Amino acid sequence: MFDTSNPEAPQVLKVLDLGKDSGPHYIALTRDEKRLVITDYFLNEDEAGKVHAEGDHKVHVALVSENDLALDQNFELDFNTAIASGPARPHGVTFK
Repeated sequence: MFDTSNPEAPQVLKVLDLGKDSGPHYIALTRDEKRLVITDYFLNEDEAGKVHAEGDHKVHVALVSENDLALDQNFELDFNTAIASGPARPHGVTFK
């Protein structure tokens, strides 16, 4: 989380720890700006196409306030187990 009130000198307010093997792929802020949804799938391939790291296949939700960002402990969607044919890799998100 950054304070960009002075664009010439942005300040880091908060850094989230998503846990071991995390690799955020996509983030989206809900319309009410109270939650930040993070898909955790980061594909790191070499020239031969071998995958070296790909995140933990989870979707995390962070609670957002004016000066803080914290993981919502009531929400964790694990694509390793939530999808019957899984594991699956979460990509983008959309809200309704």
